[in-house]
Amino acid sequence: MAEDLHEQLKKDIDALASLFHLNSPAVENEIITLQNDIEIKSRATQGMKGEFWELLLQEKYPNLRRCAMNFTALFGSTYLCESAFSHMKIIKSKYRSTMTDDHLVACLRLVTSCYNPDYEKLASSSQCQRSH
Repeated sequence: MAEDLHEQLKKDIDALASLFHLNSPAVENEIITLQNDIEIKSRATQGMKGEFWELLLQEKYPNLRRCAMNFTALFGSTYLCESAFSHMKIIKSKYRSTMTDDHLVACLRLVTSCYNPDYEKLASSSQCQRSH
């Protein structure tokens, strides 16, 4: 039973390592080290989400950190892709006859960006022009 579990864990580690182009024995070693790391266990709390991976030092757990970063990036990129297609569908159906490719690219960049301009700073930096 324990041997079967060990073999399954070994297969899972190999799959994970190959997915992110990591050294499988190094990943296995880092997992074993992490399981026995008293400092991480004392600092980790119940309900931690993304903060857990910040507890792992880059020097001590480079493969696990890289794996976590790559894995979490998958979901963000999927969301952005889905969002872009959804917005493009709305933009193209509403303005299909007048839309150029450059205009579509600009509109997509606006709707998928999280940029919020500082209107007060922009207004204070511009000079008012008085009429003569």
